[in-house]
Order: sequence, then C-alpha cells, then structure tokens
Amino acid sequence: MTSDIIEIWAGVLGLAYLAALGLYFEMLSARKRSHVAASYGFDHRHVRSQAVKIR
Repeated sequence: MTSDIIEIWAGVLGLAYLAALGLYFEMLSARKRSHVAASYGFDHRHVRSQAVKIR
C-alpha cells in the first residue's frame, strides 16, 4: 500500500516537472520570436482610441 502511494506521488511530481519544463522552454522560445508576443496582455496593454460619433 505504501509503495503504491510513493509510486503515484513520484508519477505526479514527474509530470509536474515535465509540465514546468515545457512551460519554461515555451516562454524562452516566445521571448526569442518577439518580445511583445510573450508579454502581450500583461505588461503592454494598448488601448485603441475610437472616434466619437457626434449626432
């Protein structure tokens, strides 16, 4: 019973490690492609000005 729990936790931690590693490399490659794409929506929020309609 105890060895089963240890194996399950080892598998969960291994998958979490692989997911974190994948996210890290994805962030690195996005930063290399274009700096704006990696941080769009977080740091650089551009507001488009809209023309005001006067009746």
